[in-house]
Amino acid sequence: MVTNASASTSTSTFGTARVFALAVFFVVIARRPRQTCRQLALVVRLTIRLSRYSTIAWVFKLMGLIVYAAVLSPAFVRVAWTYLTDANIERGVAYGTAGRNALDLYFPNDGGARGRRRRKRAIGRSERDKTQDDDDWSEDERKPVVIFVTGGMWIIGYKAWGALLAQRLARRGVIVASLDYRNFPQGTVGDMIADVGNGIGWVLERLEALGGDKRRVVIVGQSAGAHISATALLRQTEWTSRSQRDGGVAGPCSWSPAAISKFIGISGVYAPDDEALIEHVHRQGLYKNVFWSIMEAGFSGARAAEALPRASPVSILREYDVRQNVRIIPPVMLCHGEADTSAPPEQSKMFARALKNVGIAVDERYYPDKTHTDPFVTDPILGRDILLDDITNCIFGRRLQDTFDEKPLIPRIFVAVARKFVPF
Repeated sequence: MVTNASASTSTSTFGTARVFALAVFFVVIARRPRQTCRQLALVVRLTIRLSRYSTIAWVFKLMGLIVYAAVLSPAFVRVAWTYLTDANIERGVAYGTAGRNALDLYFPNDGGARGRRRRKRAIGRSERDKTQDDDDWSEDERKPVVIFVTGGMWIIGYKAWGALLAQRLARRGVIVASLDYRNFPQGTVGDMIADVGNGIGWVLERLEALGGDKRRVVIVGQSAGAHISATALLRQTEWTSRSQRDGGVAGPCSWSPAAISKFIGISGVYAPDDEALIEHVHRQGLYKNVFWSIMEAGFSGARAAEALPRASPVSILREYDVRQNVRIIPPVMLCHGEADTSAPPEQSKMFARALKNVGIAVDERYYPDKTHTDPFVTDPILGRDILLDDITNCIFGRRLQDTFDEKPLIPRIFVAVARKFVPF
């Protein structure tokens, strides 16, 4: 039963959210009107293209997602306001020439105006253009770097989905690069892997100029982003092995997995060639013909036997060029909610077994009674961020002494209602 006080609080919260939402909307339009219009036009075009794959089940899932987002909107608006107004966030930095090749950079608020100027200069330069000023960062000033790859079912991913995690990591002294990449139907899994690989290479090229610590570079992938980033990392291992053997170029990107200190996968899918997974996502509404199309297996799955293993981290680990060079693959931490019905926890367990079989260190974290969105969305909104603590401990190799009081962004009742409508 909701008391009058609770109802009043909820009404007040929604009223404030509406005001903030309007403010956020006008800030977006005012700052980058042309870019905003182009992005909106692109979304409309891709939505029309995607509609040919839609079914009645997708309509219900979309309605559930809209309700879920609407109920949590007071929290999302607060995160969006910080995202759009914080001087320590660089938004929409291009890392490539393909569509949606952009990233957001989040910096700790400890460099002052001079630090922000130096980082802005570094964004436009590569390692080849390095200047003496880039070396002025002292060892104490250099920060760990997280390269974050968001999820979204390979279809609705967007770099700003990681804003809350990135903002809180920045408050803990971490530089975060949140990558965008082409989604389906603008691109297929090969395009997504190429985009993420290019984005990682861009960050590594400018790492020191941005004030990053090259000894602490962590890739964090969430949901579909965990699949894409894990595949990109292992494919880069394959290309690096071939270049060392044949004396050629290390694939489309020139970076080495040895430059990455840790890989963290959150609620990921790691074996798209697993029949049980294909049946599972089909029952969940990501129908086989869509899944196969995303994975470049053809609308009917005619090329599944060839295409799916090429996009499967579990299968890639069996390949000769990867097994011969596992020493350059970083240690891995896998985090997963045990009540996840979107990406089954067995996917993380399967990937962990494959990694251990080739001698790669794996730390597995399974959260009891947590769904696909709980560790990444609703728990952080409520201020109970166990996932953030695990990520931070993994980055620094220890538990931070400083305490960070992350207060709830909205009343608990909002989250309880939203969880009833979440489609993931």
